[in-house]
Amino acid sequence: MRFFLSALAALVLLLAPQAASAKSDGRATTLAERDALIHGIAGDDDYVFVTEPGIGVSTAGPRVVVLDRDNGRQKAVLPAPPGGFKLPFTLRSPEEGKLVVLDAGGFPPQGPPVVYDYSYSDRKGKFSATLTRTVDFAGQPLGFAEDVEVLPNGEYVVSESVFGGLWLIGRDGTIRPGLVPADPTVPLPNLGPCFFSEPSTTVGGLPFAGGGNFAPGAGSLAVHDDYLYVSSTCEGGVKRVKLSTLRDGSRPAAQRATEIQTVAKRKYAFESLKGITFNQYDSRDDWIYAGDPFRLQLIRIHSRTGKREVVSKDAKRFNFVTAATFLPPEHKRGQASLVTAADQEYRWATLNVALTADQFKPPFIVAEFTPR
Repeated sequence: MRFFLSALAALVLLLAPQAASAKSDGRATTLAERDALIHGIAGDDDYVFVTEPGIGVSTAGPRVVVLDRDNGRQKAVLPAPPGGFKLPFTLRSPEEGKLVVLDAGGFPPQGPPVVYDYSYSDRKGKFSATLTRTVDFAGQPLGFAEDVEVLPNGEYVVSESVFGGLWLIGRDGTIRPGLVPADPTVPLPNLGPCFFSEPSTTVGGLPFAGGGNFAPGAGSLAVHDDYLYVSSTCEGGVKRVKLSTLRDGSRPAAQRATEIQTVAKRKYAFESLKGITFNQYDSRDDWIYAGDPFRLQLIRIHSRTGKREVVSKDAKRFNFVTAATFLPPEHKRGQASLVTAADQEYRWATLNVALTADQFKPPFIVAEFTPR
């Protein structure tokens, strides 16, 4: 009888109406657990790369670690550039054998941001990598570089959050303004920073200070079709701008910034969608996948309608997601999976001034999520 009642209860739950967010659920697993704080992530058929900025509990110093895609075990450490990494932050793997590293340069006044290009290979099971290009932003008016994205034509775009701007790196390595304020004291609409208006909130059971504290501008980046998508802590939600508008140097940035479109408006007073990304392995998928770190969950937003769905509320695995990317299907007819890095940033007293000391709880998890 107990078995019958349990089976009946399970059947009732199965047939009961589900919340809208359940339509987009999937399976979340742990790919790797790291003792050091992780922030950026990228990957391909064989590897997953994560940045370890050397913050908090880290004893290894700033570095980029190479993990085995199949089991999450560490295979190698990316060779550091001359002088070493200052603050390796975000990553892109635009094609197999190529890795792009944004070194944010540390917190002022440590140094300017630098973008490094690496080529890598695996011969007889041994990983090797070579630094092929260095683009140094020394002398440029950047406060803090948040993200780097590779555009379809091979150019890069770098987001800067203190003044709020988008910088372009040409295929020849030349740096030029994309959408950058002419006067750093006059932020561009939709890209500039601001200050939290709400006094405080709670994240993962801990207080998080708001009211009067700095809310960064342009942050996470993703490219899809002819648009660059941007999220920021100041604006919340997701914006987008045409790539042609971004590249148009014939008009003032302040004029072009008014053409930035809202994809999804801010939903919460404290909202900073991180690691926004598209599934480039499915041309029919127009959803933006992102970490919703203040709620310790994974969401997606439709890039045409702005509709939101929560895809996972696994707070242990998505413990303040800062970066996400899709990995190619492991089989010809398989499905691409999403990997994420979560850095427990709300537990860092440097950024959360409501804390008097760091309260990190290792391990830091590299999660893998397969949408249904």
